Amino acid sequence: MQFPTTLLALSALIATAVSQSVNTSQEYNLKTCLKPNQPDKRRFENLYLYAYHTGAGENDAVFDAALTNVSAKGFLSPVTNSTVPDNNFQEFDLGTQPYPWTMIMADSVNFYAAWQPVRINAGGGSTSSDYGIETGFFINTTGLQWTSSPGNAGTAQDEFGGWLVCNWWHEGPQLFFRNIYYDTPELFTPCSCADVYLIPEYL
Repeated sequence: MQFPTTLLALSALIATAVSQSVNTSQEYNLKTCLKPNQPDKRRFENLYLYAYHTGAGENDAVFDAALTNVSAKGFLSPVTNSTVPDNNFQEFDLGTQPYPWTMIMADSVNFYAAWQPVRINAGGGSTSSDYGIETGFFINTTGLQWTSSPGNAGTAQDEFGGWLVCNWWHEGPQLFFRNIYYDTPELFTPCSCADVYLIPEYL
């Protein structure tokens, strides 16, 4: 069961975090596309991204097969004053403007884990992750991508190893990202998880 995001008891800190995020692209819903050679993972195909309320101004990124008016409508917002390619925020319109909602690649659960959770939190985001380096989002032929080293996506400096969807904390599909340094994903994929692309379905 999915819960629509609310603004219950947003703190003054969140209220002052309203950024000048600007929607400069066409909005889209993000939808899963199963990567090849996973015939037993069809239940993870064609799922739409939602924000699952976990606290004041905080959400986990989750999925549902149904597209409704509370799905997370995404858009890219360029990082202000950045000249680095692919340095965008992944923002969402959750129907609670003027609060911006930003995709956060959380790595605070376990710095040495093979995958980490993805969150959709209030505020304008940051160009620095817990890794201490710039981050950025962009879209290519296989959908939404993230790089922890904008301008050098896919290099040895980059942390991103792809998207992983798992039946996890919320008894339903939840979004994670893989750490690229674990180069044998078949050894680190529980039966309740699948590797996917996140494809924009433009509105």
